[in-house]
Amino acid sequence: MKALNSTRRPAFLFGIVMWILSFVMAAFLIQLGASIIKDVPLSSDPIVYEDFIDTEKSADLRAKTDANRAGIVVAQRTIEDLKAKRTTARNEYQSARTAFNNWLKTRTATEAESQNPEVIKRTQQLDALNTLQRDAARKVEAASADLTTLERTSRDLRNQQSALRLAAQAPYDAAIRAQTLKTFLIRLAITLPLLLVSAWLILKQRQSAYWPLFRGFIFFSLFAFFVELVPYLPSYGGYLRSIVGIVLVGIAGKYIIAAMRRYLENKKQEESKTETERRKTITYETALKKMSANQCPSCDRKFATGKDQSNDFCVHCGFCLFDNCTSCDARDNSFHKFCGSCGSDKKHPTPEAA
Repeated sequence: MKALNSTRRPAFLFGIVMWILSFVMAAFLIQLGASIIKDVPLSSDPIVYEDFIDTEKSADLRAKTDANRAGIVVAQRTIEDLKAKRTTARNEYQSARTAFNNWLKTRTATEAESQNPEVIKRTQQLDALNTLQRDAARKVEAASADLTTLERTSRDLRNQQSALRLAAQAPYDAAIRAQTLKTFLIRLAITLPLLLVSAWLILKQRQSAYWPLFRGFIFFSLFAFFVELVPYLPSYGGYLRSIVGIVLVGIAGKYIIAAMRRYLENKKQEESKTETERRKTITYETALKKMSANQCPSCDRKFATGKDQSNDFCVHCGFCLFDNCTSCDARDNSFHKFCGSCGSDKKHPTPEAA
């Protein structure tokens, strides 16, 4: 509020309007830049991982895998059928064996057992059923062995496919890096001139009457850098990002340090000048703003503390801060053109006062 009180309201409003104008200019430039970026072919067709896999080997492995998968399905169904037959043969044998044991217990034959035709006949039937049961079990075991071989082959085929995809990883990554670098370079070619122009505007045009428009262009270039360029910086393990950051910080640090050294040197030279010479270099509005903040307009240091608010001169550089009106002798800001107590012109006092 102190700064506002020491500045003309129209000038203050003009400053706000100029800031709004800067943002509006930046918004339209950003919109234009987005349209240009949209129409510029920043990259080629999307890179697909499968394009880097050996086509012939992949097709051969795919055919073998399909055939092997079909063989596994057939083998599984065959084993299911053979297991059902084995179960049937086992049940028939068990049933016949139980019937034979029961018949032996109840028969009343008078002939010798070794010569009994019925015993021999039933024994042969049991042997035949037992043979069928063993054959069914052997067929199940053989089919299971075939299925095991097919499953092992399936694992081998999957490993070969994994190896084939793994071999494509390196060229795929190289293509992605190349595309990323291409996109980055195109965006850099568009963004770098904007940054260079912005740097020139900051260095050479800050005092221009058209600075608000130039400021809008600078906002636009910063947006283009941080939104359109930085997200597309190639990583390469983070090296490039670190190098870019180091370079930017180094450049900014160089200019900031140089600016601060120039500022301190200028202040040192100003303090060696006479007060009249120093006063000529300070604008009226700047002086009022600094004085309202208890800051010396000449050396930029605080000139008053809580204990002493009545200093007429800066305790650091000796600059005259407050003087007395030549008409009414009232203490007033030395930069005021008219006395705040009597309203007389301080530069051209009335003849009576003179």
